[in-house]
Amino acid sequence: MSVPSAPPFSIAHVFDAPLDQVYTLHTDPAHLTRWLSPPGFRCIHATMSLQPGGRFHYGMEGPRGAPTWVLRVFGEIAPRARLTYLRAFSDPQGGLAHHPMAPTWPLQMAVTEVFEGAGAGQTRVSVTWQPHESDELGNATFEHGRAGMKEGLTDTFRQLEAYLAELKKAA
Repeated sequence: MSVPSAPPFSIAHVFDAPLDQVYTLHTDPAHLTRWLSPPGFRCIHATMSLQPGGRFHYGMEGPRGAPTWVLRVFGEIAPRARLTYLRAFSDPQGGLAHHPMAPTWPLQMAVTEVFEGAGAGQTRVSVTWQPHESDELGNATFEHGRAGMKEGLTDTFRQLEAYLAELKKAA
């Protein structure tokens, strides 16, 4: 019997940077390693094959030294417009793993990122997450995690804003 999925979680942010730049910062591991980790974390590993079925596998280390690994498996790639992928926590070898702090979290999330011009030199990024093939407990954990998702993705947007400011200053 199939379990109905939880309603999606969506959030958007407008960046003061052109569409091509924002898209590149989302698809080039050399840039992703500079802003994708939560505040206080640092990237320790990143490999990417940006193609349908390709993977982005990255590891980050927290302030206490504990590593966290994440895997994306790409579905649709529409350059400068849309990315879809399955996102999961992983082990260092790229195998699926449960959330290190919430073991009932869905094993995989279906993610859609949409990139749109938002006026002169600005880009709107919309992110949608939804449990992928989750059980009822995973869906309930996802439902109860909405405030944390909002906080986490807002922090991620702030990290990208800071990185964009750093790039602008260096130019």
